[in-house]
Amino acid sequence: MFAEMVVTLEFRIISNCWFTNGRAHSGEMSLNSRNSHSHATSTSRREWLQAGGAAAGATLLSSVSLARETGSSAPARQAIVIYLQGGLSHYESFDPKPLAPSDFRGEFHSIPTSIPGVHFSEHLPLLASRAHMFNVVRSAYVDSPSHPVAIHMTLTGWDLPGASVAGKSRNTTSPSIGSVAARTLGPRQPGLPAYVTIPHSGQLGTRVHYASAGLLGSAYEPLDSGMLPETSEQPFVAPPNLRLHPQLQPVRLRDRLALLKTMQPSFENDVASNPARFHQRATDMLTADAAGRAFDLNQESRGARAKYGDHLWGQQTILARRLAEAGVPFTLLNYTLNQVKGQDWDTHVDNFGLMKNTLLPPMDLAVSTLLDDLQDRGLLDTTLVAIFGEFGRTPRINANAGRDHWDKVFSVMLAGGGLKSGVVVGSSTRAGDVPLDRPVHFNDVLATIYRQLGVSTTEVFEDAFGRPMPVLAHGSPIPELLLG
Repeated sequence: MFAEMVVTLEFRIISNCWFTNGRAHSGEMSLNSRNSHSHATSTSRREWLQAGGAAAGATLLSSVSLARETGSSAPARQAIVIYLQGGLSHYESFDPKPLAPSDFRGEFHSIPTSIPGVHFSEHLPLLASRAHMFNVVRSAYVDSPSHPVAIHMTLTGWDLPGASVAGKSRNTTSPSIGSVAARTLGPRQPGLPAYVTIPHSGQLGTRVHYASAGLLGSAYEPLDSGMLPETSEQPFVAPPNLRLHPQLQPVRLRDRLALLKTMQPSFENDVASNPARFHQRATDMLTADAAGRAFDLNQESRGARAKYGDHLWGQQTILARRLAEAGVPFTLLNYTLNQVKGQDWDTHVDNFGLMKNTLLPPMDLAVSTLLDDLQDRGLLDTTLVAIFGEFGRTPRINANAGRDHWDKVFSVMLAGGGLKSGVVVGSSTRAGDVPLDRPVHFNDVLATIYRQLGVSTTEVFEDAFGRPMPVLAHGSPIPELLLG
């Protein structure tokens, strides 16, 4: 109870530090929702974990310092994941099937890429000319054609039994790949968050909350960028909660921190109830202003912003580049065309019109420019860029000129971060319905990302009931993509 009281008091003392998804974060989960639960006696650590308390319910069983050492020598220092929520059709992107029957192959032609013998969709000309800069896995698969299950699986590496469309706001204990990276790597420098989402809502609504920290707790939730401009002419600065509240001046903040410091020794020796390092991160973000500068798109010229595209995805992507350049370890972009509820990649109707006119051109431009920019700045070797959705689309075109959900095979793009480049892993059949060779479970993709970031997939967390839980249920890095 004392720890709960102090954590609550901490939020009151360090008010307006920083927020993610509308919740305060000085390193601990907000306890207001649990204030109605009273305890006659002190709560044990196990009970606290069951209640979702100290350290927001989880701790690493292995050495954090060892993990930090591993991360420091990793090929990639940061990752940018571009999530194609809804499910990208491999037929209309990285794995066209010109020899398939007409009701499978669709309306688009294929074009050669910079890799001899490899073709992409005609509506990805910029990426086709840069295919030597990245890798494509053409034989990826997941275990479910359900949006919530597959989103959860591709963002966490774990199944979500019983999930359904109706249960799209279902809670989960499985931490996202971004949160695991944040927990292991921590902020690269004072004042910067470890994990950012840009933004993570869309047509599929709150189901993409599987980008959250789960059992790791609110200290490892992403910092949400908030609403971004949809053209290069509109200004954008840091989310307002990255700045000190006007009424809380630095002198007053230092006084409040001093008061908090006197209250912490009684419980900060317990890793599970130690908010000190988390609250320090929040304070650093306020006082160092590094995050504020990284988020400030106004520091970019109008031409630089327009180069990425005069659309939402272009502005998201240049912000991701700025965050990687500043040293943010993990950034997740969700490519939807409306930041609240809009078109994504779930193309059940008019698949070809949407892909040709709405979806593929802005992705082609934004991602190509990102690769060029990272390379020109000497950042591509240390920045892993991954592009994927939760599954693919059906081989056969439906009655609405669309494609439905398909989990049996789809394509994934991986670039930079110390990986090889210009490699195509696996293939699908002539009809594109299943892997022809080298099937790659999506957990192998996640294991590859983790490896390049220096995150051990054998790292073990403790869930809310004290049970050991590895970072991944299964999966191994893709050997064809690894150097050395």
